Amino acid sequence: MKARLYFLSAVAFIFASAVAIGCSKSDEPNPTPDPTPDPQPTPSTQGPKIGDILPAWTEGDLDIHSISTGRGESNFYIMPDGTTLLVDAPGVLVTDEMFKSKGDEGATPARPDWSVSSGSVVGRYVKTYAPNGKIDYWLNSHFDTDHIGNYPPDYPTNNSLCAKNTDGDFWLNGIAEIGSMIPIGKIIDRGYTKPIDRSGEKRIADYIRFVNWSIKTNGTNYEEARPGSKTQIAMLYNPAKYSNFNIRILCAAGVYWTGAGENTTSNLPTSSAELQAANPAENIYSVAFMLNFGNFNLFSGGDLQYNGRSTYPWKDAERPLIPIVRKVEVMKACHHATNYTNSAELLAVLKPDVVWINPWRTPHPNIDTVNRFLNANNQVVLLSTNVSPEHKTELGALANKFASWNGHIVIRVKADGSYKIYILDDNDENHKIIRILGPYKSK
Repeated sequence: MKARLYFLSAVAFIFASAVAIGCSKSDEPNPTPDPTPDPQPTPSTQGPKIGDILPAWTEGDLDIHSISTGRGESNFYIMPDGTTLLVDAPGVLVTDEMFKSKGDEGATPARPDWSVSSGSVVGRYVKTYAPNGKIDYWLNSHFDTDHIGNYPPDYPTNNSLCAKNTDGDFWLNGIAEIGSMIPIGKIIDRGYTKPIDRSGEKRIADYIRFVNWSIKTNGTNYEEARPGSKTQIAMLYNPAKYSNFNIRILCAAGVYWTGAGENTTSNLPTSSAELQAANPAENIYSVAFMLNFGNFNLFSGGDLQYNGRSTYPWKDAERPLIPIVRKVEVMKACHHATNYTNSAELLAVLKPDVVWINPWRTPHPNIDTVNRFLNANNQVVLLSTNVSPEHKTELGALANKFASWNGHIVIRVKADGSYKIYILDDNDENHKIIRILGPYKSK
């Protein structure tokens, strides 16, 4: 499955390298030339160019959009038959100034800026590209604010963007704002009552009120994620035509697929007293999944991490994945590529050709973590939706290893496994293409 760059004709290659793409062969995975180059495409078929608006999804393609807000993580998938999946919804209300006023490290810049809520950025983006005008599935990896939304009353100095839905008695932030703009067919989360009941926390209670409103108003279905299942998130419109596509849930709330059938096993201690005493981060309960489309494979692991594993081995939430994953073309970095995540052991199996990162704090991405990606595959294409200027400086020479540092990231996969990467301008909501990488081929 190792990706390799297709070559066009010599003239087209020189022009694209020097002028349009501005990316040397060393930026791409395995840049071995194809012995039979494709003919020069005609202007009508050569595809979008830098400065163009990204063309709409077409049936048979898999589109993966990582939406840049600077306030958390949200990734939008359009399956080959047009079924849509949104994973997570950012809602952080803490600005760079608020972090630093408390002596903490800062935050990445809000995109396009703080005058626009992250929920409205994601909602309008999805409306632009969703072929059916709705979100068929929303999957929440875990309940942290940068993945689901914040509780505005806790941030009175910065909640002016957040109104309240009086009908459902919930705040319009994160997924609640998005779900009020666009109907959602099914909501899937890790389960807010396990392994510890969080339903009484005011932020989670507010989320539950939104879910209940969506069920009542839009006929939304609600389910807890089922590890091992590759039918819970399935194509809805023409699945028989694309039988080589599936999404399998690997883990949720500390329960993992074993690799056989839909059998599962828990990675958590049997003692609830030990669990509560250890006070694990919400991150270790993240939902992870593997997406397969013919020869193209993708891994997404929410905010899984391994902090504290020397004291509590079960806090290594990545280790149980190692026997059940395989090499992938594309990986969403776990936990914004911060420290104590994306372990060398996991990456030695995944060996991703492309990794995208969704930073929202100054420490994202961590230097050691970036080096682990490079050690796993020294040809890896590294992409980031955002970065704080001071942290980019701290990265030093490592910053030059990234193919892109800012913008929405779109990976468009064809039925034959070939794919291109488009970077879209996030300074406004016009989504003009500012960089093109590829094409690559899955194996």
